[in-house]
Amino acid sequence: MTEYTLQAKNLKKRFASHEVLKDVSIKAKKGDVISILGASGSGKSTLLKCTNLLQYPNGGELYFHNEQIKFKLKNGLMVPVDNKQVLRIRSKLSMVFQQFNLWTHMTILENVMEAPVHVLKINKKDALERAHTYLDKVGILEKKDAYPAQLSGGQQQRVGIARALAMEPDILLFDEPTSALDPELVNEVLLVMRKLANEGRTMLVVTHEMNFAKEVSNYVIFLHNGLIEEEGNPQKLFNHPNSAKLNQFLNVMNKS
Repeated sequence: MTEYTLQAKNLKKRFASHEVLKDVSIKAKKGDVISILGASGSGKSTLLKCTNLLQYPNGGELYFHNEQIKFKLKNGLMVPVDNKQVLRIRSKLSMVFQQFNLWTHMTILENVMEAPVHVLKINKKDALERAHTYLDKVGILEKKDAYPAQLSGGQQQRVGIARALAMEPDILLFDEPTSALDPELVNEVLLVMRKLANEGRTMLVVTHEMNFAKEVSNYVIFLHNGLIEEEGNPQKLFNHPNSAKLNQFLNVMNKS
């Protein structure tokens, strides 16, 4: 039996009468880098948040290392049966957000140490060592005593990546990590992400960076109106798309 780090089967998600995810299935094995593409409103970020249980789906199944997350249906929403199971699994799914989400009253070092100390319950000495390691990995250790407001957007996002890495997760989830950045700062974040992919880390990446998706991913999913319109090998999808909608999307992205 193939072990998938993360698997979603037939996910459905709606907000009031608006169906954002209609029937979406994805699976990621260890070391996969999966890019999720689509126009605004196609359901990309919702898919990521449902897999991380930041939002609960209305239908479908979720598995982590082939362990099914137990849900019950309550008022049309799937809610977890076992909160301890959710907390344990969520601690192994680290999210990097579009808007950085750093704590402004904490130094960079404190931001990275916070979750390992309070969620994983590791001691402060080990958390400090871990924070130094990952701030160094993303090339921003020299800013450890600064506050978020003193950093550029690119630097803040690299701190966000270090904070995610400090949880030592089994999978990294990136929700459009470069879309809030000025164009000249995008590459410094993409370089870090390429480095992580080359290390064999499992990554799900919602992105508008077509070169990253084409060159770094080993699998690409194109969402349209809450459904997977096309998926597969990035070279095939980018060079010979079957879907007219994907072809149109790529043409628009290439012109932007």
